[in-house]
Formats: sequence, C-alpha cells, structure tokens
Amino acid sequence: MSLAELLSPPPATPQQPGGDASQQRRRRVLSLLQAGDVDAAEQVWQQELAEGKLTTQWAQREIERLLGNGKPFAMLEEFARLHAQHRWGSPWYPQRGAHDAAMPPPLLPRVPRDVLTVSKLRHDAGQFAYLRAQGLLGPEFDRIIATYECLAERLFAHGGAEARRPMEAADRTLVGHVYNRIVHLPRVGRVARALSPAWDPREVEQRFLGGEAVVVIDDFLTPEALEGLHRFAMQATVWSGNRYAWGRFGAFFNDGFNCALLLQVAQELKQALPHVITPRYPLRQIWGFKNSADLPPDVNLHADFSAVNVNFWLTPEESNLDPATGGMKVYDVDAPQTWDFHTYNGRTDIIKSFLYENRAKETYIPYRRNRCIIFNSDLFHGTHEVHFKPGFVNHRINVTMLYGHREDDELHRPLTGRPDLASRWRMEHSAWRSRAFSRHRQ
Repeated sequence: MSLAELLSPPPATPQQPGGDASQQRRRRVLSLLQAGDVDAAEQVWQQELAEGKLTTQWAQREIERLLGNGKPFAMLEEFARLHAQHRWGSPWYPQRGAHDAAMPPPLLPRVPRDVLTVSKLRHDAGQFAYLRAQGLLGPEFDRIIATYECLAERLFAHGGAEARRPMEAADRTLVGHVYNRIVHLPRVGRVARALSPAWDPREVEQRFLGGEAVVVIDDFLTPEALEGLHRFAMQATVWSGNRYAWGRFGAFFNDGFNCALLLQVAQELKQALPHVITPRYPLRQIWGFKNSADLPPDVNLHADFSAVNVNFWLTPEESNLDPATGGMKVYDVDAPQTWDFHTYNGRTDIIKSFLYENRAKETYIPYRRNRCIIFNSDLFHGTHEVHFKPGFVNHRINVTMLYGHREDDELHRPLTGRPDLASRWRMEHSAWRSRAFSRHRQ
C-alpha cells in the first residue's frame, strides 16, 4: 500500500466499532511525520496507545514498508524511533514532561526479552558504567550496576557463562523497570558525507558483477561517519537480542538500532552502487551484533534472507588480541532455495554437513576497523573465532545492512548446482527442527 493510499480518506463501507477512528489516527501519524511535525505525531500516537488499538504488528509492518520505499528516510527514522520508545521506553527514556505523565507503559513481551542471561547482565552493567563515566546516566545507576553484577554472579554460579532463566517476580522488582529497556539513545545525525572517497564505487561494481561474489572495501566510512556510528553503538542501550549463544547480542532497527547516520549510509550505498543494489533490491533490515571476548570457530554459520549483504566493523583493532582471528569466513556454496529460514540461518549442524558434502571452499577476510564486506547473502558465512580484550569497550561490533529478497536475486546464479542434495537434506533433517531452536540459536 502506498503512502497516498494510507493518507486517503477512509472507505465508506461499514467497519468494526472504533476501527474507523483507529485508522484515521494511524493515517494522521504518518501524515504528521511526513510534514515533519514529530511532536504532534507523538501526541496522536499516544492517543492510539491509550485506545489500545495501536498494535506492535501494525507499527512493524509500517517500518518494513517505509524501509522498502527508500524515502523519505527522515520520516522512517522518526517513525521507528517513536515505535521503539513507546515499546521499550523506561523511566529515563524518553525524557517526559508533566503533560506526558499519563502515557501508557511500554508493551514489553515476555519472551525472549524477560530472560536473564549472564552475558546480558554483564554487558549491561558494563554499558551503564561506561555511560555513567561520561555523565550520561545519573547516580541511581550505581545501585543498578551493583544489582546487575550480583544477579550475574548468582546466575553464573548455577549454570556457568551460558546460564539463562526466565525473570522471576523478585527479579522484576529489582530490575524490571530497566532490564532490556531503553535508558539512553543518542540522536546521531547526518554528516556531510558518510561513504569515504578513498574507494571507487565503479571498481567495486565491476568486481562484484564480474564474478567476485565477495568484495572487500577498506576505509569504508569517512572519519566523521565512523566516529558517529561507533559512538551510537557504544551509547545506545538497545542490545536486547540475547537469545544467542556464546555471549552474542543483537540490536535491531525496529527496537531502537536506528539513527539518521545509519540511514544515510544505507542511502549513499544505494546511490553509489546502483548496479549492485539495484531498484529491485529495497533496504530490508539494519542490525548490529556484538561478540563477547571469546567466540569459538564456526558457531554461527548461516545465510541471510536478502540478495545483497553489506557488513562492516566498528571496533578498533587494538581490541583484537589475535590479528589472525576475529574476521569473517564466506563459503562458495549458497543456501538452497528449498531450505526454510530457520535451517539456512541457524542450523549450524546441518550447514556444516552440507558444506562438507559440497566440498565448499572458504574465503577468510581478516578483521579490520572500517572494513566493509559486500557479498551475495545466499552464501554461507559466519564470524571467525574471536579473541578480543575483555571489557565493555572492547566488544567486537559489526553492522549489517540487507538489501532485496533472496528469491529475487538477479545477479547470482545458484552456486551449488546440486538440487538433489538440497532436497535430500531437506527431507532427512526436517524432523529435527523445533520451536525451541528459534528461542536460542547457536
């Protein structure tokens, strides 16, 4: 549905009670954001929340639609920000005046965000301490930090570094107002130029279209853009995706991993590489991932749901204890179209066997700050083993931007050439899949 359709008058056909008013408010939110009146849009959003009609599903669908439209990115940024603050807000974010006192509480789902993990508690305690040292959080967080550290040690004593358990009533009393909530989200704006002039877009396109399924770009961002995105990743308390093993965290666009500078990079990439990121490839998702100090090799092999994957690194090389590790492996075998998402994106056991059967060859890209890797998202890939310095400031941070749908890929032919093998694997391993897998990926 186009923006014009959404902003048009509601149909005259009978609707469910309250449905017409809800639809008008939703259209009004979009219209006000398009006009740049964010404060008025937020007031209408609050009215919709108070009526209980504004569902998370609607907001997420709108974000996906606006991502796909590609413009206006300013409207997308504000819409996603409003969604995140009303869904994951806290007593500290957003800062509210007296007229906001009646704002409905955030809609926090129970799973997986209410699951305590050792790595998440330790990460957040470190981030709160980092923000306290910069004067961005108040002294009340000293007690919160101590509580997080105490909870982490208790949990570790019962299950080690990978321990996790649902939040209990006592935990909710202690940290329910802050755990996996946004307490600080910096507004990182656009810069004069995000992509560095140190690399030639035409050369990158020629290499990618000429058969190089993996193209590496060094000095990818300008110094201003690199500093801004690293500051955002360090300060934004949006690292809420804690369902992953080995101390990995995800931060997702819908949940607050969103700023004007990120969208500027995505926009400039599409303009710089029009033959790689073609009109058929809309921006589909932006996310960030952090690794803890140590990650074993080959534990997160996967493919993605897009056509083109853009991945770049933010953490300084000084944090990497072993320059021979910390990078990315990309294999010359793609995910069969017959595999479902949970198989090609996370069933490492199946993927490893499939790569072995296909005699896959790997390309290793060493870790380097401000290095970007552009490749066919269908290719199996994953983080190499990681050995970074301990401590919050040393987490390995990567940002991923996904363009297009894998089934619409018009640039790459299937590389495996083994549909018989793909079908056999699908049949043999379909019974292994379970819902539990989606809650705790390897």
